[in-house]
Amino acid sequence: EKKAVDFMALPHSGLENIWGEQVAVESRSWGPHGSSGSYAEKVFAHAAMTLHGKRVVIREPAGKDGASDTEMGDVDGAVECVWKQVRNSDFHELTLSGDGGPLLRVARCYGFRNIQNVVRQLKSSTGSKYSYIEVMACPAGCVNGGGQIRAEEGEGEAPKARLARVIQTYRQGQEHRVGAENPEVERFYSELLAAPACSDRAKQLLHTQYHARTETLLNPIGIQW
Repeated sequence: EKKAVDFMALPHSGLENIWGEQVAVESRSWGPHGSSGSYAEKVFAHAAMTLHGKRVVIREPAGKDGASDTEMGDVDGAVECVWKQVRNSDFHELTLSGDGGPLLRVARCYGFRNIQNVVRQLKSSTGSKYSYIEVMACPAGCVNGGGQIRAEEGEGEAPKARLARVIQTYRQGQEHRVGAENPEVERFYSELLAAPACSDRAKQLLHTQYHARTETLLNPIGIQW
């Protein structure tokens, strides 16, 4: 605005890959579609295949935020897994079941109140039933975060209705494809890294390492975790 730049009037340009090559529109989106995170879905699908030899199709509950229970299409031989609301609209779990009961269970947890409950559960004697928990501080996830453009005052649209519309907009036109099968990723490993995924070289250059923090961090707002 200070430089009088009209973003709507700027010419459109194509999307480039990491090699500087123009890519087609249909090759832009790989991985779980949605409006926030999706790490839990990726971990769930990878673990289901790696640990249990099962390919999964993950769906949102029917009618949630404008999404239907058939929006991701069908995959022959795949196991259908549907997100299930647990405590409230910001806490869901996803389960892969077997003959003897649950084989794998992950959760997505949005908002500080839900995060506090999860931390308390982890600290309890019983622990958590989830193998992986995706955590987002913002209620409803990234789509409701501080990075989103806020509506103009006086538009008359209720915040919840606007949020549902934005989430639906994110989902429209997105095709669910397994991120690990992205040809650009495969090319990266073969040409640039010259090593397969999860190899020692890949772990050294690409993987994150975690370590325990022993010091006590002061909490300025006095939340008791």
